[in-house]
Amino acid sequence: MIPETVRFSPRGIPDVTLEGRLLDGGGAPCVISHPHPLASGDMDHGVVVALWRGAAARGYRALRYNFRGVGESTGTLTAKSPLATADLGGAVDFLGGGPMIAVGYSYGARTTLHAIHAGEAITRAALVGLPTRLPANRAAMASLLMGRNIKTEQFIEIPDLDLIADAPRPVRVFAGEHDPLVEPDELRARDVEPDMLPGVNHFFSRHLGNQPPVADDLDQLVERVFTFLES
Repeated sequence: MIPETVRFSPRGIPDVTLEGRLLDGGGAPCVISHPHPLASGDMDHGVVVALWRGAAARGYRALRYNFRGVGESTGTLTAKSPLATADLGGAVDFLGGGPMIAVGYSYGARTTLHAIHAGEAITRAALVGLPTRLPANRAAMASLLMGRNIKTEQFIEIPDLDLIADAPRPVRVFAGEHDPLVEPDELRARDVEPDMLPGVNHFFSRHLGNQPPVADDLDQLVERVFTFLES
């Protein structure tokens, strides 16, 4: 399979162009959304690429793409912008409008969850690193990047977390055991049992800082994600 560079617009925003990479395994579509654009998230993140290649290897027509203002995607997203569901909607339209499966990572997981509630043609979704809370001060951000607890860290709960409790399509949350943004008990309180990967953090790395994950951990994540999506 040879990756193809593609371009399309967010739904309802024709003057913006998003870039994507398509890897066509010949089968049903799968759309993959990346972490937060304002925190260096893009479609070339190692976790996103591993999930994209894993989807294509399993026969899916797999698309990863950059949200507005990332890479060669035009337009902008700011800290006050709504979640980029229009960007995801454009990716769904590009893939034929559904039905399809979806994978979102961190910010991309929140965007995917909102899109499902909005009626997007997604039949099942893997929410990878879906945050239950966000850093509220520098200590919390340092804790996220360094992979250890800092006594002065402060977090704020995600205001839309209750959406996970009554998702209209089958979803599953996948997270690292040492991810400070994911509180398993907050998910369990909403009758959602997360699939926790041992030994890794929000970046699915075992190292301090945002270091690349090892191949075995990525393989385990991909295997768990697609076991659920294909169940």
